[in-house]
Amino acid sequence: MISDEILVRAMSTGKKESGRLPSASSQEASASGAAGDDLFDLELAAEASRGDKGAFERLMWRWWDRIRGYCAAFVAFDPDLAEEAAQESLIRIYKALPRWRRDGSLGAYLYGICRMASVDVVRRLARHHAHSIQVEAFESLSLESPHTTGEAHVLKEEASRMLAAAMQKLDPEDRAMLYLHEVEGKGLAELGAMYNLPLGTVKSRLFRAREKLGTLLREMGYELD
Repeated sequence: MISDEILVRAMSTGKKESGRLPSASSQEASASGAAGDDLFDLELAAEASRGDKGAFERLMWRWWDRIRGYCAAFVAFDPDLAEEAAQESLIRIYKALPRWRRDGSLGAYLYGICRMASVDVVRRLARHHAHSIQVEAFESLSLESPHTTGEAHVLKEEASRMLAAAMQKLDPEDRAMLYLHEVEGKGLAELGAMYNLPLGTVKSRLFRAREKLGTLLREMGYELD
């Protein structure tokens, strides 16, 4: 049995310390509230939109884990594609911030840019290589405990592999929406605003995505709680 906690940890695989931008302090990078825009983020975004490169760098430092995580979820956790999509997102965000409407959600604006960057990265891959994305295992998914036996370790590694394989088969949009809901804690109303969808549609898409994931896992011999 694979718990929802393991699902969330698996979908967080794009969040790596090594990917952060290096020039801001850890205090400045404290996480913002999941339910809405952080006031400090809004201040930085306003300054960055007026051409302040230092403010942009600090804003992206605070958002880097979330950008990487979202892009990784969209491209089925392929590490190379995730990095390319994240870097592409940075460039596009820098160019797009002057067009951000201050009365609109900053988070929705940034995630929308990341979504389009990820879509374009996948399209470029399809054009240039004409084959399906080959997705690697969840490298950062850790299921071990200090008291894990050899047999339990093998079983848990197999569960991780099955979960990775099932996640690959979800539609990229559904996988990304699941990431925002399960990992970033975005509520249904916020997701509806971000995707321009009615609340009922968001609920049904999330339900179908989880149902499909559960079906795939059951076919492999595992299931979510």
